[in-house]
Amino acid sequence: MAPSTAVLAAAGYFAVASALHAQSFPGASVGHGFISIPVSADKRAAVLAKRDGSGYSDVSIQNLHISGYTIQIEIGTPPQTLDVAVDTGSVELWVNPNCDRSSLAKNETVNGQTVVYGDSVLTDPAECRKRGRYDASKSSTVGDPKMPSQFIVYGGQTTADIDYVSDKISIGGLSVDSQIFGTATDSNQTGIGIMGFGPARGGYNNSGTYPLFLTQLAKSGAIASPAFSLDLRDLDNATGSIIFGGVDKKKYMGALATIPFQTVSRKYSNSDNTYEEHSYYLTVKSMTLVRPDGSTKGYDIGGSFLTSLDCGSANNLLPVGVASAICADLNGTVTDSVGSCNVDCAARQRPGGVTFGLDGKDILLSYENMIEEFTGSNGQPSTCVVRNSDNVVFVNPFTGILGAPFLRSSYAVFDWGNSNLHIAQAADCGTNIVAIGNGTNSVPSGNSDCTSPAAKFVAQFGLALGVAVLSGFALL
Repeated sequence: MAPSTAVLAAAGYFAVASALHAQSFPGASVGHGFISIPVSADKRAAVLAKRDGSGYSDVSIQNLHISGYTIQIEIGTPPQTLDVAVDTGSVELWVNPNCDRSSLAKNETVNGQTVVYGDSVLTDPAECRKRGRYDASKSSTVGDPKMPSQFIVYGGQTTADIDYVSDKISIGGLSVDSQIFGTATDSNQTGIGIMGFGPARGGYNNSGTYPLFLTQLAKSGAIASPAFSLDLRDLDNATGSIIFGGVDKKKYMGALATIPFQTVSRKYSNSDNTYEEHSYYLTVKSMTLVRPDGSTKGYDIGGSFLTSLDCGSANNLLPVGVASAICADLNGTVTDSVGSCNVDCAARQRPGGVTFGLDGKDILLSYENMIEEFTGSNGQPSTCVVRNSDNVVFVNPFTGILGAPFLRSSYAVFDWGNSNLHIAQAADCGTNIVAIGNGTNSVPSGNSDCTSPAAKFVAQFGLALGVAVLSGFALL
C-alpha cells in the first residue's frame, strides 16, 4: 500500500536466544540460528453481497483472503504482542490504530439494487480491538527519539497520524533494541497497524530519517545482509512466509532472475525541482494472455511501463484500458470506469493466466491468483472479482502497481544491499532455506530445488499443489 505522502549476535548465542524467545510466538519453529513465525492473510467478510546459525529468520505470513497480509510482532520490555500488516509499498512501522474509525462498511444502490460492502477483518472495529495494543507506559525500554509527528496517507482514504517512540521490537525471535516507530494518535479506514518493508526514502543503503528494522538486523549480525524473501502463496493457502536473510529454494521454479531496482526522478508539485524516489520499481515490457488451450494474445501496454511491487495493494494497477481488455477476454462484466471486473467463478480453476514480461523473466499470474471469490450472504451466490484495475491517477512518469495478486504467483527476494530484485515463478516442493550472504553476489544463484512434474505444472498453470502448509514445524 503505497503512501502518497509521508512524512544480532554470534550464531551460537542467537540459536539459543531464538529457542527461548520462540516460545512466546504461536507457531514459531526454531532451527540453528533462525526462527519461523506465521504470516497471515486476512479474509474479507461478505463483500458485494445483496441485502541454523543459518543466518536467516523465516516468519510465517497468514493469508486470510486478501485484504492484507499480517505478521505478529512484540514490542517493549516485557514484550507486548501485536499484529501488523506487511506492506512493501511503504516505509513506516506504526501501531495502535483508531478502532472507532476503522470501518469501511457501507450500503450503496447500484442499478436499483442495494449492495452491502462488509468490513474485512483488517477494518472491522471488533477485530481491531482483538489485535493487541502497545502501551508505552508498561515498557521499561521505551525511549523518545525527539522526532516531529507525521501524517501518512496511503491509497484510498487510509491515513495515520503518528508520534514517534523507540523501543525493543522482536519478530520471530529477531530483536532490535531502540527501534524507532510510530504510535497512532489517530487513523482512518484501517483496523491494524502497518509495517512497511519498503526501502528508506534516501535509498537502499541510506538510513533515511532513521534506521529501519531490516537495516538494523543486518548491522547487528543477526542476518548477513539487508535482504528478505516473500512467499505469499496462492489465495487458497492459509499461510506464507517472509524470510529475513534467507531464500527457500523449494518455493520457486528455475533460477532467480536478477533485476536492478530503478530510481525514479519526479517533480515536486507546482515546481520544476525534482527529487529521487526510491521504491521497488521495475519495468514491465509485455503482458500476454495465456488461454486454457495454451494459445496467447498480447496486450497493448504502450511499449512498456514502470511499476512498483506492493503486497499491500489488493489489485494490480495497469495502464488505462488493459484491465478492461483482460475482463473482455474472460467474458466478464466491467463494473466501473477503472476496469473493475466481475467474472464467472469457474474461471478461477482454468489453466493459464496473464504473463508479465520483466527483464530476463516472465511471471505467469494464474487465473486462480488473479480472480478472488467473495462469499455471498443471505443466500446470495458468490461474486468473483478480477484483481486488476486501470491506474487513472496521473503521475509522471506513469507508474503502475503489481500488487498481492502478482506477488502470489511469484517468489521475490528484495536485496537492499545490492538494490536488486531476484524473482522467479512461485512453486511449492517443500522447504530448503539457504542463507543470503554478504557482498555483490550474496543471493544464492543456480536453479531451484523444485524439479517435480507437479511443481512444474503449478509454475506453468498456477494450480494448487495440495502440499500442506505447516505452522510450527522445526527447520533443523
